[in-house]
Amino acid sequence: LFKGRYVSTEPFVIELPPYRLPTWRQVALRGWHEVRHFLRRASKFITAGVVAVWLLTHLPTSVPANSPETLAGQIAGWLEPVLTPIGIDAQLSLALIFGFVAKEIVVGSLAAIYGLEGDALMGLMAQKLDWVQAYSFMLFTLIYIPCLSTIATLKQESRSLGFTLMSVLWSLILAWVTCFAFYQGTRALGY
Repeated sequence: LFKGRYVSTEPFVIELPPYRLPTWRQVALRGWHEVRHFLRRASKFITAGVVAVWLLTHLPTSVPANSPETLAGQIAGWLEPVLTPIGIDAQLSLALIFGFVAKEIVVGSLAAIYGLEGDALMGLMAQKLDWVQAYSFMLFTLIYIPCLSTIATLKQESRSLGFTLMSVLWSLILAWVTCFAFYQGTRALGY
């Protein structure tokens, strides 16, 4: 494109080695090494997160598990005023707290919270949520903080607690603002 305009008389400074495709063995060994390293690093955080979720849902021991009186229920109650403007109630916010360990647990945690599964859970969710709330919950789940293992990897790669916390805060704010615009916008349009 700019060949005529920028003519260089200098020879290329760095000689590059010839490129070669890796062997299948090299690809498999490198992949296995990376997966093993990730699982070792992430399993510590996932285990700690699962233990924390169990403790939150079972303490204090004088109340039934997964009830609003547990620590998790109280935290969900504190989050409810923040999440109500985007259509998320206390039970859904509790599922989001569990999703912090791994986002795959969000639907499973809804089954545990309501004590239902399969068609019964789908029926309850269809009665409890309209399509705007369901989309808002889905948007928030997709955008908010990644799982514990991702945050651990981010912390290790960046070597900065400040950057890691800023990333977590940024994703929470982005998720809330996006869901607020969607939820309030669709409600303003009459849905």
